[in-house]
Amino acid sequence: MKKIKVFIADDHKILRESLVILLAQHENIEVIGEAANGQEAYGKIMKLKPDIAILDISIPQLNGLDLAAKLKQETSYIKIIILTMHKNEDLITRALCMGVEGYVLKDNALEELIKCIETVYDNKIFLSHNFTQLIVDGFIKSRQNKNSLQTEALSAREREILQLLAEGKSNKAISIILNLSIKTVETHRANIMRKMDFNNIVDLVLYAVRNHIIEP
Repeated sequence: MKKIKVFIADDHKILRESLVILLAQHENIEVIGEAANGQEAYGKIMKLKPDIAILDISIPQLNGLDLAAKLKQETSYIKIIILTMHKNEDLITRALCMGVEGYVLKDNALEELIKCIETVYDNKIFLSHNFTQLIVDGFIKSRQNKNSLQTEALSAREREILQLLAEGKSNKAISIILNLSIKTVETHRANIMRKMDFNNIVDLVLYAVRNHIIEP
């Protein structure tokens, strides 16, 4: 029997280890890698090529939703499950719009994660049972009316840098993490401040917290 290859990205070590133990109990699932932040996860996922990537939204350096978007842009084979504490309908809709196949609350992880993995691997969508049909109906309606979807103001690279800035990283640190020149980072930073009409770094951090890019 072919095993479902799974990768886990979550910055909470105890939870991550618990999930590995849980999944190891099922003979048709194999955890082939794990990571504590989004940048590390991206590199490992592209190298290991799992069938399914399980991503926490609130991981540092590159949050789960932006990592999911990046993976969907660059691969056609990796299915994504978001594992999170957030019950925000806007986040669910955003995840579904970018092609995420599963959305599970951490409160329900032990009960639902195995079923979610098997459902997603079978090319179906899985939402945690806490979410009503209303969410799915709203998503379908938004897909039918593309004009109702708000265009992202920032590029994928700019969103990466915004998160790192909000986490307190310096221009030099960001240049090392993303393998960019300091001048390129400074240009992106200036573009972010201009596009989002931020007056200072405090505005940027507040925006990141309100939109669940980072946790306070």
